[in-house]
Amino acid sequence: MRRLLTAIVVAAAAVMCLSPSPAGASTQMLGPSTNVCANAPIPTGSMPTAYFDWYQCGQPGTIYYNAKTIKVISDTPSGGTVTTCITPPPPAGFYATALSYSYNCEISKTPNGVLNNQQTLTNLNGLPSGRTLVICGVQSAPPGWTVVAVVQTYLCVYARGGGVGDNAVSIRKL
Repeated sequence: MRRLLTAIVVAAAAVMCLSPSPAGASTQMLGPSTNVCANAPIPTGSMPTAYFDWYQCGQPGTIYYNAKTIKVISDTPSGGTVTTCITPPPPAGFYATALSYSYNCEISKTPNGVLNNQQTLTNLNGLPSGRTLVICGVQSAPPGWTVVAVVQTYLCVYARGGGVGDNAVSIRKL
């Protein structure tokens, strides 16, 4: 019983320490989060928020972490944001509006810290007509939106320390 209680306390502390909280980011951490083994599939509507070693997934020791924290983001309100690791692709209607780097999103235990691996996702589902927004990446507009302009923004610089260049699109809801 004492071992179980200790394991619960240690797991809770690990989850609290691993929760991403980038400085200056206004994010909503909605829905439940769950720790699972790294090879577990990510359910539809969820995204990973951290990678770490967890003895419930076997003996740590490889160059990759053996567990991940996944968070349900599908309940993020229209126009709301949530911070997640970049991979896998986000659920339908969620688009990156900022990129950053976080140790929490390093899958490998030998992080390079060169490329951004974390994103702020905005839920575009249900936004009113006329709303404008900048999304990262030079891409086509999502369904029901139109591209207003190709733009440059420091929020969407993919490689840390790289130049800005055309790296985003301004879109407007039809």
